[in-house]
Amino acid sequence: MFLFLMAPQYSWGFSLQTTESYKKQALEKNLDTSAGWLKLGHYRKSLTGKFQSPIRGNYFITANGANNPRAELIATIDLLFSSGTSQQQCRYLARTSWLKRNLNISPQDLEACADKVSWKKQLGATEAHMIFAASDLSSAPSSFGHTFLRLHNPKNKGHLDLLDYGLNYAAITGNDSGALYALKGIFGYYPGTYSLLPYHQKIQEYSNLEGRDLWEYKLNLTPEQVDFMIDHLLELEGAYAPYYFADENCSSQMLELIESAAPESNITDHLHHFVIPLDSLKVLARAGMLVDEKLRTSLQTEWRTRYADLDFSQRTALHSVLVNKTDETDEYQRLTKKDKAQTLEAALSYLSIREYRDKKEYGDEKYRLSVARAKLGAITEPVIVSPPKSPLLSPPTAAFYLGYGQLENQDYYQFKARRGFHDLLSDDSGLAPFSQLDFFSVDIRYMPTRQNWDLYEFVLLSMLATSPWTQLEKPHSWFIDIGTQPKFVPYVTGGWGASFDLPIMKATRWSLFAVSKNTDLTEIAHPYLGGRSMFMMKWVDSFRSLFQSEYLYSTSEGRFLWNHYLAGSFSHGQVEFRAEVERKDQEDRWGFSIVLPTP
Repeated sequence: MFLFLMAPQYSWGFSLQTTESYKKQALEKNLDTSAGWLKLGHYRKSLTGKFQSPIRGNYFITANGANNPRAELIATIDLLFSSGTSQQQCRYLARTSWLKRNLNISPQDLEACADKVSWKKQLGATEAHMIFAASDLSSAPSSFGHTFLRLHNPKNKGHLDLLDYGLNYAAITGNDSGALYALKGIFGYYPGTYSLLPYHQKIQEYSNLEGRDLWEYKLNLTPEQVDFMIDHLLELEGAYAPYYFADENCSSQMLELIESAAPESNITDHLHHFVIPLDSLKVLARAGMLVDEKLRTSLQTEWRTRYADLDFSQRTALHSVLVNKTDETDEYQRLTKKDKAQTLEAALSYLSIREYRDKKEYGDEKYRLSVARAKLGAITEPVIVSPPKSPLLSPPTAAFYLGYGQLENQDYYQFKARRGFHDLLSDDSGLAPFSQLDFFSVDIRYMPTRQNWDLYEFVLLSMLATSPWTQLEKPHSWFIDIGTQPKFVPYVTGGWGASFDLPIMKATRWSLFAVSKNTDLTEIAHPYLGGRSMFMMKWVDSFRSLFQSEYLYSTSEGRFLWNHYLAGSFSHGQVEFRAEVERKDQEDRWGFSIVLPTP
């Protein structure tokens, strides 16, 4: 269901007499500069002190309404309380409601909007929940996570909450993909709009199809504020805003929608220039607007837990049961009765995922496996999915580093700023494990012997995704690094490979990549070609290590060379301590740093 398909019908019969007095009241109270009015218009103050709103389409009444709150307020009163245009009160429900609260408006001048009242009664929403879909680095568009709202009808108790409606804000991208998708998203060529869908469809999209865990937080809003927010949503029918991946995105617009109902919260004042869904969640938490926390784990999480609990012989049997479609294989028959039951339960869990991915039912196979499992009896315990850490506990996306070390046998002092998101040594609580998403990092170093500060490296984008192989799936792992080093000499490095989870310490992943390393792109590219091995280990939640080796062939020098890198990090609260050692061909480097959250 799309929210804005309903055609409003209007009630008639109010008297026209005091429009001028309403405008006078509004100006005397300076309502045009009040927080409530500015939030309704999504106005923001520019560096020059002028107001601007990103909203486009038919939302503003005056031609310059997007940058003139006063003119828009006067035009609104003229439109809503003049006899010739009075039917517009049902078009602008939230504006009318807000003016009613702030002006002494005669009840005779207010319309009854029976159709929309009836629609809202049917929706029955008195609560709003912020939903955070965890990131999935195997899908570039989901790298930052995603936020949307669930409008909750209190009659939908327990599992009936699937009957609620999900409110989404997203870019209309059509069939674009790849680099075109990224470029148009970065430069705001997509329109962003709100839409309303049954919540169970949102769960199917994010949780079942994309395998992303959903975190749900009840918003600290009164039923009246939720009703006002829905009114504002209805009056945004036909409106849109340019969608920018970095700032004007799902998070910024959701926060502005919430802020329209709670203007005193000023939650958007705490956002940086880059708006990351994870950050918006933390902003709401700091403002005291999140109540309760609920995790809705994905089918993928349940499947991974079941698969991790299987030993090697069970995994081999799982492969034979699903691929050979029989439980008569030697691998399966050699298992104990309990091991067989666990293997069959894992097979059923995997088929549930396949049904969503393939959009195809595997009824016969599931029936065969279910019958075989039932014959074994009740001999297994319910699977226990260890909940991941809350995204609210994830490290700050923006941080700066203070460091000291040696490079080319010379001491250096380091100052580095990272805008987002995290790297392999960061605490990955609430994030995709063993992944990296780093952009707009600036590393500046001071060499006492040279007595100058210099740009050591600028990272425009660094992404790494590692999905482990299983007996049933062999997903690709990949990485790409784009930046400049040294100073403004551009480089592009990429790799493609495979990853494997190892049963060592809390979690360990080993990744192998075929690498193309292109440095000094101011000249004709002479890439280094070869392989990279990455051994990533989480010893405990607070201590992580990375050992990386590269064996590369220099196409410019015609020789092979080794690079080795070893690093460890320890987290204590929001602070992180790092130690790094590197041998790059014949050159040794080392350094220590402390990573602090950006204020």
